[in-house]
Amino acid sequence: MRPSSFRYHKAESVDHALELLARFGEDGRPLAGGQSLVPMMNLRLAAPEHLVDIGGLPLADIAFTDTAMRVGALVRHRQYLAEPRVAHHFPALHEAVTWIGHPTIRQNGTTGGSLSHADPTAELALAAMLYDAVMIVRSTAGERRIAAADFFEDAYVTALQPGEMLVAAEFPLPPAGSAGAFVEFAERRGDFAIAAVGVSITVADGRIATAAIACSGAEPRPIRAPEVEMMLSGRPLTDPQSRAAGRRLAAAIDPVGTFLTTADYRKALIGELTARAIDTACARAASR
Repeated sequence: MRPSSFRYHKAESVDHALELLARFGEDGRPLAGGQSLVPMMNLRLAAPEHLVDIGGLPLADIAFTDTAMRVGALVRHRQYLAEPRVAHHFPALHEAVTWIGHPTIRQNGTTGGSLSHADPTAELALAAMLYDAVMIVRSTAGERRIAAADFFEDAYVTALQPGEMLVAAEFPLPPAGSAGAFVEFAERRGDFAIAAVGVSITVADGRIATAAIACSGAEPRPIRAPEVEMMLSGRPLTDPQSRAAGRRLAAAIDPVGTFLTTADYRKALIGELTARAIDTACARAASR
């Protein structure tokens, strides 16, 4: 199937892109790597009348400050894997990226495209929820900062308004000594995830001080598990009660079945992946 007809526009700057998007409103969409939008257009699930090519704009850097990592919207997935500070500060994010599609997709796909697409099984969306990322959104009216928990509203639905464009995502740096893990289950590596879980913990005196848990496959968007996070707080690294935590999370969710799996299987799978991610994060923290 071919996409509906559209007009192509090459943005010369960020401001030019925003001017074009403001002019076209709901009929315009930014185009970067094309790994999410183009397949949707080919299936006629998306039919923008105007495509604004932002591929050449200066939004392709990963920058660190004392408090955060700022990822430009045009950062390719492969760039996370080439930056050692990502693995050091955000191990679950680094692992999540290795599960994104296949080499061609990781070579061409962009951060902004993936986050704006809001696929409910997308690895970057889960990592953004896990690490409390903030989406930096711009339009001709100015800039907005939107927490990941508010940015992802439903399957393929975000808080972006017509004329707005995601220009960066900001990840607060976890405290020193933090550890994390990401686990995913798919029919084949690189396929859409059936379920995935990310865990990030801070440690004090051999115990979990704070924990963050995010999962996909439970709802039409990635979710956090605050009750399970509180359950882990204070647990020793050598006995985090990961199986109980997994059961608690599984009992709290109501996933839907698909042609790939039943709802009950997905519920049990998320519980198992949660336990594995907790155990891995604790083992990594204990080995330091």
